Amino acid sequence: MKDGFYLSTYIHYDQIAHLLDLNIRHDQNIALWRKESDNVELIHYWELERFSGYKGHYKSFYDRNEAIHCINRLLSEYKLSIDEMIEIWGTPGLSDSCTEIPFDGSLAYHSIGHLFSALLLDTDIFYKSNIIGLAVDGGPDNVVDADALTKYYYAGCVSIQGKVETFPIYSPGMLWDYARHKYKLREGTLMALGSASKSELLINLDELILINNYSCLEQAYQKIDNIMTIIDSLKEEDKGIKFNYFDENFSVQDNKISMFVKVLQSISYRIMEHNINLILEKSGLKPEETYLAVSGGFGLNCPTNTLLMSNYSFKGFIAPPCINDSGLSLGIGLHAFYSGLRKFNFKFKNAYYGSQSDFDVENYKFEYGHYIKNITPLTIEQVVEDIIEDPIVWFNDRAEIGPRALGSRSLLADPRNMESKDKLNIIKKRQWWRPVAPIVLAEEVNEWFESAYESPFMLSTFEIKENKLDKIPSIAHLDNSSRIQSLKKEDNPILYEIIVAFKKNTGIPIVCNTSLNDNDEPIINSIEEVFNFALRKQIKIIYINGFRITLFNHSDFSEEKCAKRKLKVVKYTNENERLKMLQEVNPHGISHDLLTASFLVPKLTLKNYNITNKKDAETFQKIAGKVIKFHDLELSSITGDI
Repeated sequence: MKDGFYLSTYIHYDQIAHLLDLNIRHDQNIALWRKESDNVELIHYWELERFSGYKGHYKSFYDRNEAIHCINRLLSEYKLSIDEMIEIWGTPGLSDSCTEIPFDGSLAYHSIGHLFSALLLDTDIFYKSNIIGLAVDGGPDNVVDADALTKYYYAGCVSIQGKVETFPIYSPGMLWDYARHKYKLREGTLMALGSASKSELLINLDELILINNYSCLEQAYQKIDNIMTIIDSLKEEDKGIKFNYFDENFSVQDNKISMFVKVLQSISYRIMEHNINLILEKSGLKPEETYLAVSGGFGLNCPTNTLLMSNYSFKGFIAPPCINDSGLSLGIGLHAFYSGLRKFNFKFKNAYYGSQSDFDVENYKFEYGHYIKNITPLTIEQVVEDIIEDPIVWFNDRAEIGPRALGSRSLLADPRNMESKDKLNIIKKRQWWRPVAPIVLAEEVNEWFESAYESPFMLSTFEIKENKLDKIPSIAHLDNSSRIQSLKKEDNPILYEIIVAFKKNTGIPIVCNTSLNDNDEPIINSIEEVFNFALRKQIKIIYINGFRITLFNHSDFSEEKCAKRKLKVVKYTNENERLKMLQEVNPHGISHDLLTASFLVPKLTLKNYNITNKKDAETFQKIAGKVIKFHDLELSSITGDI
């Protein structure tokens, strides 16, 4: 492989997918790399939701030109263009430099990408140690391998000092997808609700929980449905017999969802345990001499990660902050370098590979002067005083990547009182019971949490020590656990110094941290968005890149919605225009169901047909009808969420 710049992309472009708003790839992202000799460096990581404003950005670009225009706009920060990339991976046909990377044909490329996003975070560990890798998400996309849905969805591996053996495993991810559709709540909300209410079933569910064949989704779904039916039918008179009680702090429905999530957590753990037991048995590896690497959206399930580490005593836990599909460009790139070089040097230094915004003081004084009382340079002591007084906006340096704020685009608050948690949940328009995460000085973690280990990317949950609970009530879940971020000085020096000073002032080496965004909005990515957020939310103190800004005249700010993001990805401006464009690319009226099916069934891919041609359109419809009948596809359940 030549020295120079490389690009890995997890994006999608297609006119039909764009106009029908199909979810082909969600959490789309792009990574820029530089190779020099045996050294590989990650230069920048872009998550498109931060620029488009579409949370979980799944919108396909209208066509190749639109995708390239976006990429060139992002690369312009480095005075580069897509034409200067030596190779591009992850989105076929994007450029003449696109390269297909060889991979195990029986496993979905999507899952291979997940696997390598964790395996190769530190090549010193990868080449010198043993690792068990588990890529556990909801399921693959079929952009690279058109027949992905006929392959094994989930990849596992054993890596012995850099020699990787991959194989299929099982994932609880699809069961959480199922619950998300059933209850119309995101997986994170479901997980939080599971540990919030104390209601739980009393009946023995061993038979229902036991799944004899983890590859048989029909069996798993049937068991899930049976459990849901039992819980849905619970009545007050069943209290003490079938369940303990309805927690009065929650609605009856939330109690029932919480009961179900507790059962789903148990099933999920059994699936992960099953994977690991099989791998340990076949490989002969000892957990205490082996790292556990987890990737895929299910890896956001902190309680499961912690339980696996506790019960097996693995040597260490490896996972990227962008553990869900937002990390696929990371994994695609690392897998490509591994395939091309076999031996190279790489270290994922910290979470802060996102974008940075320059704060031109005079420019923003002119733009927002009516709302700015004063601007002064940051001092550590003043930050501590402000955190103690009220939640503050903290926007500093490069953004962290992944779905969780890690102290660069955050709201920070005092953990010593419940009022902080209440204020943050009101600001974020979240349920009162939603937990607030702590940032903890790494060297203090074991003083405050039971059986804790490093958790730099907020991917583990630990129980707060009993003698510490009353000191930090705002970061405690209702079960007295906490999803922590451990912080070292070298990862975020200024934030580290602030927490050191906070400890000196209060005795507590912890601050509350939640992401800087509104409900259903991606994490804030620009200074304009910061001002919009703070003024709408009546926040008085904001910190931006080393400056303290005091705001006033909030009531004069007329904007009621989140600031518009700068990346325009929707080609049409209204519904009539969308329908007109759809008519142009689909003039012979192929049904939307059949068009949707073309993204699922390899034989139906539209690349094989010119559907603007009447004969091709008719041929496609005839073949599609037969194929769909043969596969018995339930199109209504997949439209808009492939």
